[in-house]
Order: sequence, then C-alpha cells, then structure tokens
Amino acid sequence: MKRKLLHPSQIITLRDYPVYNQQILKIYFQVFKNNQGKILAPCPVIHKSVGAPYVEGLSSKTKAYNTLLKKYLKKNPRAEYFLLDGGHKSAAATLAHKKLPVLVLEGDQDFLKARKMKKLGKLLGWHTVEKSVKDAVKDLTKHHFRTREFLTVEDKVKRMVKNKDVSKHLIRFYKKRK
Repeated sequence: MKRKLLHPSQIITLRDYPVYNQQILKIYFQVFKNNQGKILAPCPVIHKSVGAPYVEGLSSKTKAYNTLLKKYLKKNPRAEYFLLDGGHKSAAATLAHKKLPVLVLEGDQDFLKARKMKKLGKLLGWHTVEKSVKDAVKDLTKHHFRTREFLTVEDKVKRMVKNKDVSKHLIRFYKKRK
C-alpha cells in the first residue's frame, strides 16, 4: 500500500457523471483550493496491471465492453489507475488544479490492511472496502459494465465544466487557472 499524488489524467473514474452531491463537491473543492487536501483520506485506486475490470463470457455485450476497455487503455496510456472510491474528492481536486492524494492498493494484503484501518477509524470515506483485489475488480466490473465509455477524472471534470454541471464559481475558478 503506497500513498501517492496522481494527476487526474492518470485515473479512470467511476461511472458517476455528473457527481450527485454538489454540496460535498463544493466542500472538497474549498479544501483543495486552500491547499489542505492532505487532511482528507486518500482515494483508493488500483493499478491496471493489478487488475482491470474485464468481463468474462462470450456474449456480444461482453465482447463489446471488453473491446471498448482494451481500446480505451491503449488509446490512453497515461490512464494507469482505476478509482475505487472518491468521485467527489477527485473531481474537486481537479477543479482546484491539484493532484489527487491516493492510496494505491497492490495486493490482497493491502485490502486487509485497509479494512483494519477503516474499522479503527484511520481510513475515512471509503464506504465498502473490498476483501481482495479479485473482489475490487469484480466490483469495478459490475460498476463499469453498462458503461459505453470510460473517462479519466480529468475528462469527467472537463465535461462537467463544459455542460455546466457544477456551480458557476467552480467553473470560473477552473477556467481561470487553466
């Protein structure tokens, strides 16, 4: 388990477009804007080499989804990590032009440690800590399977700004500091 700061273009986001809680987004934005992102729990991610959410099976939907994911990863080599939780935090950090503090989980032992940290109150915000890499990939697969596209956190935020899915002051800040 490693802590890192990642650029939003390195992280494939969850299928949470647009983010559903604008108030939480605004709070996290203020935290990142004021250079206090380190006080927040890091967002859990896994590297694509540890596990990518491919679907098993021979159906046409399965083949189409796997082809889409494979093409996306090939076309976007910087997108190396899959976000497991933290759609609001990652979007807020991006809107504030900050790198995202993450916790890179590299194996089953890391998931066991994370579960213990959660129980002890040392890891906040991650609602369901999976038991293993296999479980995390299974959850990601379930989450993404109906996706017709994949987005990095950066691409999601650009779309949210373009479509005015966030408050005007967040859009102004994001565009002003570009």
